[in-house]
Amino acid sequence: MNRIFFSGCLILLFSCQSQKISFDAMGHFEADETTIMSESSGRLLDVYPLEGEKIQTGDTVAIADTSGIVLQLEQIGAQMNALTGKIPGIKAQEKVVDTELAIQLKERERFSKLVDEQAVSGKSLDDINHQIELAKARKLTFAAQLSGLQQDLKVLEAQRAVMMEQKAHCIIVAPVSGTVLDLVARKGEVVVPGKPVIKLADLENITLKAYVTGDQFSSIKLGQTVKVRIDAPDDQYFEYPGLIYHIADKAEFTPKVIQTRKERANLVYPVKVRVKNDGRIKIGMPGELLFE
Repeated sequence: MNRIFFSGCLILLFSCQSQKISFDAMGHFEADETTIMSESSGRLLDVYPLEGEKIQTGDTVAIADTSGIVLQLEQIGAQMNALTGKIPGIKAQEKVVDTELAIQLKERERFSKLVDEQAVSGKSLDDINHQIELAKARKLTFAAQLSGLQQDLKVLEAQRAVMMEQKAHCIIVAPVSGTVLDLVARKGEVVVPGKPVIKLADLENITLKAYVTGDQFSSIKLGQTVKVRIDAPDDQYFEYPGLIYHIADKAEFTPKVIQTRKERANLVYPVKVRVKNDGRIKIGMPGELLFE
């Protein structure tokens, strides 16, 4: 009987030791996610990457329909051509007036001498002066027309620049490199500015968000090197070096799925550890943290 009791105590003792937590903190892995949104309105003509595919910064990920913008650009181009076509005619008329004005000025000079010699009446000189004033007025009219055309062309050029910018936004490119997590919008769907199209994340540099108790809080610091490990087959672990890059300054209640070195603490401090991922670590996977 005593042997049986002793054996039971040993089993219980070894069982308790095997359940002893051998890590300082634990948490779950997360990644820096980026949502690529549409900057234009239209139907998606194509979405290029597939879920799980890696893309690089600047890669084209989707294209929206640009036919409406192209038609508006053609309309603006036709209006600009029409306005530009008026300029040579106005300049030709202005040149005719300049010629007439030059002739009238010479005639005024000649008639001024004749009036001084009393060869002609002063009314003839007054008529020439009147013609000169009319020519100058017509010349000012042509200048105003040319100025108005130039202003109209500037407005159309600004409109064209806006439409070209909108056309460029129809080509959706990746702002950062990462792995595609989700295709929020598919080919053929209509998008508007601000609608998510693709969600991606940097899975090569992943983050373990772990929780430490108050008595551990004072012993960690930013930039500290730590060990991170995940479960491996046959009760083994895959171990990775990590770097603490964020420490919360306020405590929060312990999440239900998190264990700490003291089993369950009411308040813990979140810390974030950056880990180089070799492909084994997945978003949401639990991870253990050991302070070196």
